[in-house]
Amino acid sequence: MHLRKIIPAAFGLAALVALSAPAAAGTFTISPLRVDFADTTGTAALTIRNEDAVPVVVQTQGLAWSQEGGQDALAPSRDLLISPAVFTLPPGGSQLVRVALRRGVDPVRELTYRLTLQEVPQAASPDFNGLQVALRLSVPVFVEPRAAAAPDVSWAAARDADGKLSVTARNDGSAHARILSFSVKTADGATTVLEQPGLTYVLPGSSRQWILDDNNNTRPHTQSTASPGKAGPYRLEGTTDRGSFATELTLAAD
Repeated sequence: MHLRKIIPAAFGLAALVALSAPAAAGTFTISPLRVDFADTTGTAALTIRNEDAVPVVVQTQGLAWSQEGGQDALAPSRDLLISPAVFTLPPGGSQLVRVALRRGVDPVRELTYRLTLQEVPQAASPDFNGLQVALRLSVPVFVEPRAAAAPDVSWAAARDADGKLSVTARNDGSAHARILSFSVKTADGATTVLEQPGLTYVLPGSSRQWILDDNNNTRPHTQSTASPGKAGPYRLEGTTDRGSFATELTLAAD
């Protein structure tokens, strides 16, 4: 994963912003992009590299990761032991970060966490007049259960009185689903109602929801000719790390 020096506002929680005017921040990369624990592998290692010409101080934290109300939720957790917790990357230098699981695996359901790496802002030079940005990376951590586990995702859709379309993915399986992209089309496939091109995880026993319309869709789309509240059917097509899928959705009013 590689982060550039200037971060757009859409980066949200991944950037801590202060002051105003041009931005300045460190740049570092991380490999691998996720951590997977199984019953026989209770430790993992990541390599963090500083791509900048100045030192970067990084602080790590382990967080419990769940999904509530269709959205991601993070909470402090002591289940992950991360070493070192704080370190300095010299220019062009790298650091090996080790991650260990403090608790036993769940018998039947996958456990999910996030490992964050937060840049600690340093004092700006006296002649600097601009925006300081601290980078924050978030790496998914999955702990495989003892029993065989797999996702089981079902989809539902509704359109409210304002014409906004909501699509919900519910995972009743015992492992996460990794959805690479999906689109909702009319039954004949001629009109795209919405597109969601970004990578999304749906955790076991949880759901993710997208509420999209012409104003907040993540990318331009052709609005459906169906009137708000009209039942479909509609066709949902998508891709996961396990392959492509398609299903029929009956679009009902909320």
